[in-house]
Amino acid sequence: MKLLSAPLQGLTDVRFRRQHHLQYGGIDEYYAPFARLERGRLRDKERRDLLPERNRGIPTAAQVIAKDRDEFARLCDLLQRMGWDRIDLNMGCPFPMQYHSGRGSGLLPHPDRVALILDEMRQRPQVSFSIKMRLGLEAKDECMRLLPLLNEAPLTLVTMHPRLGIQQYKGSVDMEAFESFYEGCTKPLAYNGDIRSTDDITRTVKRYPRLEAVMIGRTLIDHPQLALLWKSLQKASNKT
Repeated sequence: MKLLSAPLQGLTDVRFRRQHHLQYGGIDEYYAPFARLERGRLRDKERRDLLPERNRGIPTAAQVIAKDRDEFARLCDLLQRMGWDRIDLNMGCPFPMQYHSGRGSGLLPHPDRVALILDEMRQRPQVSFSIKMRLGLEAKDECMRLLPLLNEAPLTLVTMHPRLGIQQYKGSVDMEAFESFYEGCTKPLAYNGDIRSTDDITRTVKRYPRLEAVMIGRTLIDHPQLALLWKSLQKASNKT
């Protein structure tokens, strides 16, 4: 079972990723906070964070946020020129400024736009693409309408956070809706949401044995040893 570090704007920059990887470990892949276009280019802060020489030796996925195929293609061009061949598309950001612009979870109600972005991925076979998403922006069946598109897409991983975009981080995760998505998803799938302890990881893995990975968010800031501790417990358990 792989453990992933969620992208958190303003928190999980390259300094965090490097220090956590060197001092604690246990994370199989770190997701960088999303990069977006500003006046046709990457913002300086995001460009510096994604400089390949600063990320060398850290297993990292670059992440982008885009409202349509054109934005997505331009972001991929910029990142590929920097040397990135591992890119995640953010379709889960719950911040109103992003979803009102049609980015992040604001993409989820628009299968036509998503289909065009997925087609752009097909034109870039040299890149390993994944998607991080939510159940929907306002309705939990939005993800189910996207599922046939995702199952046919060149995706190495789909990460699902089972809340709606309009919930932001409030309320409970909807495990019933996650289970429906899990049953229908043929792509490698990761779970994200309210992972606060080793017991949470263990329960999730036992309940959904086909999962490829579990993603840890803010808990990794407060308890940076969590991933390493869970893997150590698993290793000890396998020896007995």
